[in-house]
Amino acid sequence: MKKMDELQVENDRLRILARHDSLTGLLNRGAMEEEVGDLLKNKKGGIFLMLDVDHFKDINDVYGHLTGDLVLQELARIMGFLFFKKDIIGRMGGDEFAIFIPGEYRNELVDSKVERLHSRAVQAGKDMGIGNSLKLTIGADLVRKNDTFRTLYRRADLALRIGKQQRKKALYLYESSMEDCHPDSAARNELPAAPHDMRYICRQLKEPEFAHEAGSQDYRTFLAIFRFLERNLGRTGLNVQIILISVTDQFGSFVALEDREFLTGRLKDSICSSLRFGDLYTRYSSCQFLIMTPGAACENMEQIIRRIQKKFQESISDRKDIKLFFSFYPLQQTAPKKQDLL
Repeated sequence: MKKMDELQVENDRLRILARHDSLTGLLNRGAMEEEVGDLLKNKKGGIFLMLDVDHFKDINDVYGHLTGDLVLQELARIMGFLFFKKDIIGRMGGDEFAIFIPGEYRNELVDSKVERLHSRAVQAGKDMGIGNSLKLTIGADLVRKNDTFRTLYRRADLALRIGKQQRKKALYLYESSMEDCHPDSAARNELPAAPHDMRYICRQLKEPEFAHEAGSQDYRTFLAIFRFLERNLGRTGLNVQIILISVTDQFGSFVALEDREFLTGRLKDSICSSLRFGDLYTRYSSCQFLIMTPGAACENMEQIIRRIQKKFQESISDRKDIKLFFSFYPLQQTAPKKQDLL
């Protein structure tokens, strides 16, 4: 009898493991699909939320994958605290989570939940030492007649992806007009005529809101742009300057760990407000930023440095022990090859 009880306990443990995400303890995608699907079969209404961590790859790249895992675990804890036991919460994979709130939908309830979730995530990011990096985008839609998990999931996911492109607010509710401005429409209908398709592609490529400030890029994107410009210098004749800025103490060493996030945050603000909107920058390490200035000549560098230095020192006026160290690398123009002249 004792062996039978032990076997039952072990089977229950394995069943739980099979249905839950090992990192966060939330339902995994398969279990999420099963539970939400059962409620939909029983004609249970509700609202389905898909949420995603903005720039999660940057958090992994800058702070390490261990920090990224801690971020996901903390988000799971916050969601478990904010939502009711009847609500179904799961991790869909990577940095994507889903929440199904069964029953009658009330605007003010969901808006309040999303607002609290977003603010608690931002505060958690600060508490974990990653500044304001922990922000969320959420897509959602209501249950409709004859919905399955997949149809409901697709609409909420589409709203999420549109939200990721626009980044104007935290919550995006699905609208039928979203179908016309997303490639998914081609999968459900006949392919559009070529001119219409090209207009769509150009709308997608175009920056949604033209930012009148320097562009912040993750390191891999920055590297790809650098290499693209470097390959084409011979043909374009474009001047491109690269600047490495390091935050150091008065002896030239990297600043103490406990000061880094605050100081690099001040430096980032100084860089962003000092550059032209055609310039690019990225975080290179915990104490360093790289800047790329296409079209700027060497003689412009001193002016750029003075602006950054002045703004940074004003923002930390009480820290006379903190210095900025600048290194430069002008991309060299090379003579065009024969094939470039054809």
